[in-house]
Amino acid sequence: MKNYFFALLFILSHISGFAQDSLGSHPSSISLNFSGVPTAQISGPDTTYQNSLSISPVLDLRSKKGWGITYSPGIITSGKKSGVYMHTISAGYDGFGRKNFGMSFSYSHFFFTNKTSVPYSAIKNEIFVSLGYSRTWLKPLFITSIGFGKDSGNSVAAHEIGLAGGVSHDFGWKDKSIFSYIGVSPSVMLNAATNEYFSFLRASKYISNSINFPKYLKSKSKSGNRQNLSLSNIELNLATDLEKNSFSIHPTASIFLPISSGTDNTPYGYWQVSLQYHF
Repeated sequence: MKNYFFALLFILSHISGFAQDSLGSHPSSISLNFSGVPTAQISGPDTTYQNSLSISPVLDLRSKKGWGITYSPGIITSGKKSGVYMHTISAGYDGFGRKNFGMSFSYSHFFFTNKTSVPYSAIKNEIFVSLGYSRTWLKPLFITSIGFGKDSGNSVAAHEIGLAGGVSHDFGWKDKSIFSYIGVSPSVMLNAATNEYFSFLRASKYISNSINFPKYLKSKSKSGNRQNLSLSNIELNLATDLEKNSFSIHPTASIFLPISSGTDNTPYGYWQVSLQYHF
């Protein structure tokens, strides 16, 4: 439990310094997210995974100070068993509109339907925190996810930690072509995690959105001891914002370069496209 104690202590020590600030206008929004998630293909004793298209409508109701709640169902559109695989409800604070420091934190609960080919996950809760500083040319960014739940396979408590730290830089242009704003934000992140379970933690997209996730999962200890944090990969990310009044498009792509010992070092990618309307 030592890893989880220190991660939770880090989160609590930063919340009080940010949560009292008013961040101006943080309107609510509805969006539609497209991404790929792994689905299982079982043939006799063999299980393989393929990427399937996931569509996730998102309703985000948020106050001007950044507090809000979010609901999102995840829908698999292909694979042997398609349909709704997960409902996510989140509550928290989004403060990335500040001039110097930015912070967001939330608690999420995942309601899995277990009626599709998406792999089973014992991690049904997440505490998520992201911190950023924008006064430097290269902006430092830190992300952490703490996941927990219960493994139905052996009825024991399940825990997971994902950490990421790196730098980014924002490029922006106003009134270009048909858009009122175009933004491009490349970043380089170093990812570390316990990687004991398949999960949908926001700090571990290389697990939840890749058919290569089995290469990262560590063997569970028979003694019941938790896995230690270890480096997973280097992430090269490119996030784009295309805005037109209240409408926006947010394509995101990442390339992961595995660096953990004992894993296949073949690079692989992650992508997501979000269509958003603010109100």
